[in-house]
Amino acid sequence: MLYGSFEARLALKYHQHQTKIAFMSENLERIEKALAEINASLKHQTEELQYLREKIQTIAQLTAPKDSPVVIDPECGYEWYGVAIMLSGEIWARVKSGEHIKVKGKGWVPDENIEPDPSNKDFFWDIWEFNGGIGKPMKVTMESPHEVFDDPEDTIAYDGPLLSRFVY
Repeated sequence: MLYGSFEARLALKYHQHQTKIAFMSENLERIEKALAEINASLKHQTEELQYLREKIQTIAQLTAPKDSPVVIDPECGYEWYGVAIMLSGEIWARVKSGEHIKVKGKGWVPDENIEPDPSNKDFFWDIWEFNGGIGKPMKVTMESPHEVFDDPEDTIAYDGPLLSRFVY
């Protein structure tokens, strides 16, 4: 009887163990199903957030204030009086950010009432070099398609800092 009682206890323990395993297995399945649903929901939310982030960036780019065009009119002295350049908002933003930029202007002639024309014997190309924005070095050189200067210093219209008072 001891043996039967031992077998009965063993069978009972086995049955209890199997019941626990079945219960744990059901719980594990429910947990795995819940985790799969959470994972799917997180994936969907991540995709939705990415879409919204892209839309917000697009709206921000479209509504951000654009830099306006500016005119830079440095104090060049009597010989090069009136040398100035209009920069687009994009180029001006790059200058202000400190980027090194070299730009060729529309040209210059000594008479403000005459439109610059490369065929005019008094015409000069104005070459602008910006090295870092406001308060940083700026150089304006003049190049003639008609004459060559012996001294390169004679072609420098301005060499100094880009001052805020030059910008309109």
